[in-house]
Amino acid sequence: MLGNVALVILMLLLLQLLVAAAWAMAVPTLRLSRLASRHWSLSAVCGARAAALMLTRGSAPDWLAVSGANAVSVLAVLAMRRGVLIFLRSPAWDGESILVVAFVLLGNLACEWLPPPHCPSVQVMISCAAMAWVLLRMCMQAYPTLRSEFGERTAFLLIAPQVAAVAMFTLRALAGLVPASAGLQPLPADTPLNLASVLLLLMLTLVQHASLAGMALQRLVRKLRHLSQRDPLTGLFNRAEWTRQLEAQHRWLGRFGEPFGVLMIDIDHFKKINDTQGHAAGDAVLLTTAQVLTASARDVDVIGRLGGEEFGVLLPRADQITVRRTAERLRKMLGDAETSWRDQPIRLTVSIGAALCSDADESPAHLLERADHALYQAKNTGRNRTVVARLAT
Repeated sequence: MLGNVALVILMLLLLQLLVAAAWAMAVPTLRLSRLASRHWSLSAVCGARAAALMLTRGSAPDWLAVSGANAVSVLAVLAMRRGVLIFLRSPAWDGESILVVAFVLLGNLACEWLPPPHCPSVQVMISCAAMAWVLLRMCMQAYPTLRSEFGERTAFLLIAPQVAAVAMFTLRALAGLVPASAGLQPLPADTPLNLASVLLLLMLTLVQHASLAGMALQRLVRKLRHLSQRDPLTGLFNRAEWTRQLEAQHRWLGRFGEPFGVLMIDIDHFKKINDTQGHAAGDAVLLTTAQVLTASARDVDVIGRLGGEEFGVLLPRADQITVRRTAERLRKMLGDAETSWRDQPIRLTVSIGAALCSDADESPAHLLERADHALYQAKNTGRNRTVVARLAT
Protein backbone atom coordinates (compact mmCIF):
# COMPACT_ATOMS: atom_id res chain seq x y z
CA MET A 1 0.00 0.00 0.00
CA LEU A 2 1.53 3.31 -1.09
CA GLY A 3 1.69 6.12 1.42
CA ASN A 4 0.53 9.68 0.75
CA VAL A 5 4.01 10.88 -0.23
CA ALA A 6 4.54 7.90 -2.54
CA LEU A 7 1.21 8.53 -4.26
CA VAL A 8 2.16 12.14 -4.97
CA ILE A 9 5.57 10.99 -6.27
CA LEU A 10 3.76 8.58 -8.59
CA MET A 11 1.66 11.48 -9.87
CA LEU A 12 4.87 13.48 -10.35
CA LEU A 13 6.37 10.60 -12.34
CA LEU A 14 3.37 10.46 -14.68
CA LEU A 15 3.38 14.25 -15.07
CA GLN A 16 7.07 14.26 -16.02
CA LEU A 17 6.48 11.57 -18.63
CA LEU A 18 3.64 13.60 -20.16
CA VAL A 19 5.79 16.72 -20.18
CA ALA A 20 8.67 14.84 -21.83
CA ALA A 21 6.34 13.61 -24.58
CA ALA A 22 4.89 17.10 -25.04
CA TRP A 23 8.34 18.67 -25.52
CA ALA A 24 9.30 15.93 -27.96
CA MET A 25 6.18 16.63 -30.05
CA ALA A 26 6.58 20.42 -29.83
CA VAL A 27 9.70 20.46 -32.02
CA PRO A 28 8.08 19.63 -35.39
CA THR A 29 4.74 21.22 -34.47
CA LEU A 30 5.90 24.64 -33.28
CA ARG A 31 9.35 24.65 -34.89
CA LEU A 32 11.00 25.35 -31.57
CA SER A 33 14.72 25.20 -30.95
CA ARG A 34 15.46 21.50 -31.36
CA LEU A 35 18.39 21.41 -28.96
CA ALA A 36 16.62 23.41 -26.25
CA SER A 37 13.41 21.36 -26.40
CA ARG A 38 15.43 18.13 -26.31
CA HIS A 39 17.11 19.34 -23.13
CA TRP A 40 13.70 20.14 -21.59
CA SER A 41 12.40 16.73 -22.63
CA LEU A 42 15.52 15.14 -21.11
CA SER A 43 14.92 17.15 -17.93
CA ALA A 44 11.42 15.70 -17.65
CA VAL A 45 12.70 12.16 -18.35
CA CYS A 46 15.34 12.56 -15.63
CA GLY A 47 12.67 13.86 -13.26
CA ALA A 48 10.51 10.80 -13.98
CA ARG A 49 13.50 8.50 -13.52
CA ALA A 50 14.36 10.13 -10.20
CA ALA A 51 10.76 9.68 -9.02
CA ALA A 52 10.85 6.03 -10.03
CA LEU A 53 14.08 5.50 -8.06
CA MET A 54 12.55 7.20 -5.03
CA LEU A 55 9.69 4.71 -5.09
CA THR A 56 12.18 1.81 -4.90
CA ARG A 57 13.65 2.98 -1.59
CA GLY A 58 13.43 0.19 0.91
CA SER A 59 13.63 -2.52 -1.73
CA ALA A 60 16.64 -1.39 -3.80
CA PRO A 61 20.17 -0.69 -2.47
CA ASP A 62 20.59 2.77 -0.96
CA TRP A 63 23.37 3.69 -3.38
CA LEU A 64 20.84 3.36 -6.19
CA ALA A 65 17.57 4.37 -4.57
CA VAL A 66 19.02 7.27 -2.58
CA SER A 67 22.31 8.46 -4.11
CA GLY A 68 21.21 7.57 -7.64
CA ALA A 69 17.87 9.33 -7.31
CA ASN A 70 19.56 12.44 -5.91
CA ALA A 71 22.08 12.52 -8.77
CA VAL A 72 19.37 12.05 -11.43
CA SER A 73 17.30 14.84 -9.82
CA VAL A 74 20.25 17.18 -10.14
CA LEU A 75 20.71 16.11 -13.77
CA ALA A 76 17.07 17.08 -14.37
CA VAL A 77 17.58 20.68 -13.24
CA LEU A 78 20.93 20.86 -15.06
CA ALA A 79 19.24 19.79 -18.31
CA MET A 80 16.51 22.38 -17.77
CA ARG A 81 19.06 25.11 -17.14
CA ARG A 82 21.14 24.21 -20.17
CA GLY A 83 18.03 24.13 -22.36
CA VAL A 84 17.06 27.63 -21.20
CA LEU A 85 20.55 28.99 -21.90
CA ILE A 86 20.61 27.36 -25.35
CA PHE A 87 17.17 28.81 -26.11
CA LEU A 88 18.35 32.28 -25.07
CA ARG A 89 21.63 31.85 -26.98
CA SER A 90 23.62 32.35 -23.78
CA PRO A 91 26.87 30.50 -22.98
CA ALA A 92 26.43 27.34 -20.91
CA TRP A 93 29.57 26.24 -19.09
CA ASP A 94 29.49 22.45 -18.91
CA GLY A 95 32.41 22.42 -16.47
CA GLU A 96 30.12 23.83 -13.80
CA SER A 97 27.58 21.07 -14.45
CA ILE A 98 30.27 18.43 -14.05
CA LEU A 99 31.35 19.97 -10.74
CA VAL A 100 27.77 20.02 -9.44
CA VAL A 101 27.18 16.36 -10.35
CA ALA A 102 30.50 15.37 -8.79
CA PHE A 103 29.64 17.30 -5.63
CA VAL A 104 26.30 15.48 -5.30
CA LEU A 105 27.70 12.02 -6.03
CA LEU A 106 30.72 12.32 -3.78
CA GLY A 107 28.70 14.02 -1.06
CA ASN A 108 26.05 11.31 -1.06
CA LEU A 109 28.65 8.54 -1.04
CA ALA A 110 30.64 10.23 1.74
CA CYS A 111 27.49 10.31 3.85
CA GLU A 112 27.68 6.51 4.11
CA TRP A 113 30.47 7.04 6.65
CA LEU A 114 28.22 9.12 8.90
CA PRO A 115 26.23 7.59 11.78
CA PRO A 116 22.91 6.18 10.50
CA PRO A 117 20.63 8.86 12.04
CA HIS A 118 22.47 11.64 10.22
CA CYS A 119 23.19 10.11 6.81
CA PRO A 120 19.72 10.51 5.17
CA SER A 121 19.31 14.11 6.34
CA VAL A 122 22.71 15.18 5.04
CA GLN A 123 22.06 13.51 1.69
CA VAL A 124 18.80 15.46 1.35
CA MET A 125 20.59 18.70 2.28
CA ILE A 126 23.37 18.14 -0.28
CA SER A 127 21.00 17.37 -3.14
CA CYS A 128 18.60 20.23 -2.37
CA ALA A 129 21.47 22.69 -2.03
CA ALA A 130 22.85 21.60 -5.41
CA MET A 131 19.46 21.95 -7.15
CA ALA A 132 18.87 25.36 -5.54
CA TRP A 133 22.30 26.50 -6.76
CA VAL A 134 21.70 25.31 -10.34
CA LEU A 135 18.30 27.00 -10.55
CA LEU A 136 19.63 30.19 -8.96
CA ARG A 137 22.44 30.33 -11.51
CA MET A 138 19.89 29.79 -14.29
CA CYS A 139 17.77 32.70 -13.02
CA MET A 140 20.79 34.98 -12.78
CA GLN A 141 21.94 34.13 -16.30
CA ALA A 142 18.54 34.07 -17.99
CA TYR A 143 16.79 37.10 -16.49
CA PRO A 144 18.84 39.85 -18.22
CA THR A 145 18.35 38.19 -21.62
CA LEU A 146 14.65 37.60 -20.98
CA ARG A 147 14.21 41.23 -19.93
CA SER A 148 15.93 42.56 -23.04
CA GLU A 149 13.96 40.28 -25.37
CA PHE A 150 10.49 40.21 -23.79
CA GLY A 151 10.41 43.18 -21.39
CA GLU A 152 10.69 43.36 -17.61
CA ARG A 153 7.15 42.27 -16.74
CA THR A 154 7.12 39.21 -18.99
CA ALA A 155 10.64 38.27 -17.89
CA PHE A 156 9.55 38.37 -14.24
CA LEU A 157 6.54 36.14 -14.92
CA LEU A 158 8.70 33.65 -16.81
CA ILE A 159 11.40 33.49 -14.16
CA ALA A 160 9.11 33.52 -11.07
CA PRO A 161 8.49 29.71 -11.01
CA GLN A 162 12.24 29.08 -11.08
CA VAL A 163 12.75 31.53 -8.20
CA ALA A 164 10.02 29.72 -6.24
CA ALA A 165 11.79 26.41 -6.85
CA VAL A 166 15.06 27.93 -5.58
CA ALA A 167 13.27 29.02 -2.41
CA MET A 168 11.71 25.58 -1.89
CA PHE A 169 14.96 23.64 -2.30
CA THR A 170 16.85 26.14 -0.15
CA LEU A 171 14.32 25.88 2.69
CA ARG A 172 14.35 22.09 2.51
CA ALA A 173 18.15 22.07 2.66
CA LEU A 174 18.18 24.46 5.62
CA ALA A 175 15.58 22.39 7.43
CA GLY A 176 18.26 19.80 8.06
CA LEU A 177 20.20 22.33 10.17
CA VAL A 178 17.34 22.86 12.61
CA PRO A 179 17.71 20.58 15.65
CA ALA A 180 13.99 19.92 15.77
CA SER A 181 14.13 18.51 12.24
CA ALA A 182 15.82 15.26 13.16
CA GLY A 183 13.03 13.58 11.26
CA LEU A 184 14.19 15.04 7.89
CA GLN A 185 14.18 11.98 5.64
CA PRO A 186 14.65 11.27 1.95
CA LEU A 187 11.49 10.82 -0.10
CA PRO A 188 9.17 8.88 -0.02
CA ALA A 189 9.19 8.69 3.80
CA ASP A 190 5.73 9.72 5.07
CA THR A 191 6.50 12.83 7.08
CA PRO A 192 4.58 16.16 7.08
CA LEU A 193 7.63 17.96 5.65
CA ASN A 194 7.99 15.43 2.84
CA LEU A 195 4.30 15.59 1.97
CA ALA A 196 4.39 19.38 1.80
CA SER A 197 7.59 19.23 -0.27
CA VAL A 198 6.28 16.79 -2.90
CA LEU A 199 2.96 18.61 -3.25
CA LEU A 200 4.82 21.86 -3.82
CA LEU A 201 7.25 20.10 -6.18
CA LEU A 202 4.34 18.69 -8.19
CA MET A 203 2.84 22.14 -8.59
CA LEU A 204 6.18 23.80 -9.36
CA THR A 205 7.05 21.17 -11.98
CA LEU A 206 3.85 21.95 -13.84
CA VAL A 207 4.34 25.71 -13.53
CA GLN A 208 8.05 25.52 -14.48
CA HIS A 209 7.38 23.72 -17.73
CA ALA A 210 4.41 26.01 -18.39
CA SER A 211 6.78 28.98 -18.06
CA LEU A 212 9.21 27.34 -20.50
CA ALA A 213 6.35 26.80 -22.94
CA GLY A 214 5.30 30.42 -22.41
CA MET A 215 8.83 31.56 -23.18
CA ALA A 216 8.85 29.54 -26.40
CA LEU A 217 5.42 30.82 -27.44
CA GLN A 218 6.43 34.42 -26.70
CA ARG A 219 9.34 34.09 -29.11
CA LEU A 220 7.12 32.39 -31.69
CA VAL A 221 4.59 35.23 -31.47
CA ARG A 222 7.36 37.82 -31.79
CA LYS A 223 8.73 36.01 -34.82
CA LEU A 224 5.31 35.87 -36.47
CA ARG A 225 4.76 39.56 -35.71
CA HIS A 226 8.15 40.36 -37.20
CA LEU A 227 7.34 38.38 -40.34
CA SER A 228 3.99 40.17 -40.68
CA GLN A 229 5.67 43.59 -40.44
CA ARG A 230 8.81 43.10 -42.52
CA ASP A 231 9.68 42.76 -46.17
CA PRO A 232 11.31 39.32 -46.52
CA LEU A 233 14.06 40.45 -48.93
CA THR A 234 15.30 43.70 -47.38
CA GLY A 235 14.15 43.35 -43.76
CA LEU A 236 12.58 46.81 -43.93
CA PHE A 237 9.00 47.52 -42.88
CA ASN A 238 6.48 46.33 -45.45
CA ARG A 239 3.86 48.66 -46.88
CA ALA A 240 1.17 47.79 -44.33
CA GLU A 241 3.41 48.40 -41.31
CA TRP A 242 4.99 51.53 -42.80
CA THR A 243 1.50 52.90 -43.39
CA ARG A 244 0.58 52.17 -39.76
CA GLN A 245 3.67 54.09 -38.66
CA LEU A 246 2.63 56.97 -40.93
CA GLU A 247 -0.85 57.05 -39.39
CA ALA A 248 0.66 57.04 -35.88
CA GLN A 249 2.89 59.99 -36.82
CA HIS A 250 -0.16 61.81 -38.20
CA ARG A 251 -1.96 61.33 -34.87
CA TRP A 252 1.13 62.72 -33.12
CA LEU A 253 0.90 65.80 -35.35
CA GLY A 254 -2.74 66.27 -34.35
CA ARG A 255 -1.90 66.01 -30.65
CA PHE A 256 1.37 67.93 -30.39
CA GLY A 257 1.58 69.91 -33.62
CA GLU A 258 4.94 68.47 -34.76
CA PRO A 259 5.18 68.43 -38.59
CA PHE A 260 6.75 65.47 -40.39
CA GLY A 261 7.90 64.63 -43.86
CA VAL A 262 7.53 61.74 -46.29
CA LEU A 263 9.97 60.66 -49.01
CA MET A 264 8.89 58.37 -51.84
CA ILE A 265 12.00 56.85 -53.44
CA ASP A 266 11.95 54.99 -56.75
CA ILE A 267 14.96 53.24 -58.32
CA ASP A 268 15.56 54.54 -61.83
CA HIS A 269 15.43 52.06 -64.76
CA PHE A 270 14.94 49.12 -62.40
CA LYS A 271 13.02 47.10 -65.00
CA LYS A 272 15.98 47.39 -67.35
CA ILE A 273 18.28 45.91 -64.69
CA ASN A 274 15.93 42.95 -64.25
CA ASP A 275 15.56 42.44 -68.01
CA THR A 276 19.25 42.67 -68.92
CA GLN A 277 21.00 41.21 -65.87
CA GLY A 278 18.33 39.07 -64.26
CA HIS A 279 16.18 39.25 -61.16
CA ALA A 280 19.09 38.25 -58.91
CA ALA A 281 20.87 41.44 -59.95
CA GLY A 282 17.68 43.36 -59.24
CA ASP A 283 17.55 41.83 -55.75
CA ALA A 284 21.15 42.92 -55.17
CA VAL A 285 20.20 46.49 -56.09
CA LEU A 286 17.22 46.39 -53.74
CA LEU A 287 19.42 45.13 -50.89
CA THR A 288 22.00 47.83 -51.52
CA THR A 289 19.30 50.47 -51.52
CA ALA A 290 17.88 49.19 -48.22
CA GLN A 291 21.33 49.06 -46.61
CA VAL A 292 22.25 52.60 -47.68
CA LEU A 293 18.92 53.99 -46.50
CA THR A 294 19.22 52.24 -43.15
CA ALA A 295 22.80 53.41 -42.62
CA SER A 296 22.16 56.99 -43.76
CA ALA A 297 18.80 57.82 -42.22
CA ARG A 298 18.32 59.26 -38.74
CA ASP A 299 17.53 56.96 -35.83
CA VAL A 300 13.98 58.32 -35.62
CA ASP A 301 13.27 57.87 -39.35
CA VAL A 302 11.04 54.99 -40.45
CA ILE A 303 12.06 53.18 -43.64
CA GLY A 304 9.91 50.77 -45.61
CA ARG A 305 9.80 48.94 -48.90
CA LEU A 306 6.44 49.85 -50.33
CA GLY A 307 6.54 47.41 -53.24
CA GLY A 308 8.73 46.58 -56.20
CA GLU A 309 11.49 49.18 -56.50
CA GLU A 310 9.68 51.80 -54.40
CA PHE A 311 10.78 52.75 -50.87
CA GLY A 312 9.31 55.14 -48.35
CA VAL A 313 11.02 57.17 -45.60
CA LEU A 314 9.04 58.78 -42.80
CA LEU A 315 10.79 61.84 -41.29
CA PRO A 316 9.43 62.78 -37.84
CA ARG A 317 10.04 66.27 -36.46
CA ALA A 318 11.00 67.80 -39.81
CA ASP A 319 10.42 71.06 -41.65
CA GLN A 320 10.50 71.88 -45.36
CA ILE A 321 14.26 72.52 -45.34
CA THR A 322 15.01 69.26 -43.45
CA VAL A 323 12.86 67.29 -45.88
CA ARG A 324 14.67 68.70 -48.93
CA ARG A 325 18.16 68.31 -47.45
CA THR A 326 17.49 64.76 -46.26
CA ALA A 327 16.10 63.75 -49.65
CA GLU A 328 19.11 65.18 -51.49
CA ARG A 329 21.55 63.58 -49.08
CA LEU A 330 19.97 60.16 -49.49
CA ARG A 331 19.82 60.55 -53.27
CA LYS A 332 23.54 61.38 -53.49
CA MET A 333 24.56 58.60 -51.12
CA LEU A 334 22.57 56.06 -53.14
CA GLY A 335 24.21 57.38 -56.32
CA ASP A 336 27.65 56.94 -54.75
CA ALA A 337 26.92 53.42 -53.53
CA GLU A 338 28.94 50.66 -55.16
CA THR A 339 26.74 47.95 -56.59
CA SER A 340 27.83 45.09 -58.80
CA TRP A 341 26.58 41.73 -59.97
CA ARG A 342 28.96 39.02 -61.17
CA ASP A 343 31.76 41.59 -61.26
CA GLN A 344 29.67 43.87 -63.47
CA PRO A 345 29.12 47.34 -61.93
CA ILE A 346 25.55 48.59 -61.73
CA ARG A 347 24.97 52.31 -61.63
CA LEU A 348 22.29 53.10 -59.10
CA THR A 349 20.26 56.31 -59.23
CA VAL A 350 16.93 57.17 -57.65
CA SER A 351 14.16 59.69 -58.07
CA ILE A 352 12.59 61.12 -54.92
CA GLY A 353 9.26 62.77 -54.29
CA ALA A 354 9.02 64.58 -50.95
CA ALA A 355 6.18 66.17 -49.04
CA LEU A 356 5.83 67.87 -45.67
CA CYS A 357 2.74 67.44 -43.52
CA SER A 358 2.15 70.36 -41.14
CA ASP A 359 -1.65 70.42 -41.12
CA ALA A 360 -3.46 67.78 -39.05
CA ASP A 361 -6.53 68.23 -41.25
CA GLU A 362 -4.65 66.75 -44.21
CA SER A 363 -5.20 63.00 -44.34
CA PRO A 364 -2.29 60.54 -44.67
CA ALA A 365 -3.76 59.41 -48.00
CA HIS A 366 -3.66 62.95 -49.37
CA LEU A 367 -0.10 63.40 -48.09
CA LEU A 368 1.01 60.26 -49.96
CA GLU A 369 -0.80 61.47 -53.04
CA ARG A 370 1.23 64.71 -52.96
CA ALA A 371 4.49 62.81 -52.46
CA ASP A 372 3.61 60.43 -55.31
CA HIS A 373 2.83 63.35 -57.59
CA ALA A 374 6.23 64.89 -56.75
CA LEU A 375 7.89 61.55 -57.50
CA TYR A 376 6.27 61.37 -60.93
CA GLN A 377 7.49 64.90 -61.61
CA ALA A 378 11.04 63.84 -60.69
CA LYS A 379 10.88 60.85 -63.04
CA ASN A 380 9.27 62.78 -65.89
CA THR A 381 11.83 65.58 -65.76
CA GLY A 382 14.92 63.44 -66.17
CA ARG A 383 15.16 61.15 -63.12
CA ASN A 384 17.97 61.12 -60.55
CA ARG A 385 16.55 64.17 -58.84
CA THR A 386 14.37 65.31 -55.94
CA VAL A 387 11.09 67.19 -56.21
CA VAL A 388 9.47 68.59 -53.07
CA ALA A 389 5.70 69.00 -53.19
CA ARG A 390 4.13 72.28 -52.29
CA LEU A 391 2.53 72.55 -48.89
CA ALA A 392 -1.11 71.51 -48.74
CA THR A 393 -3.54 74.41 -48.95
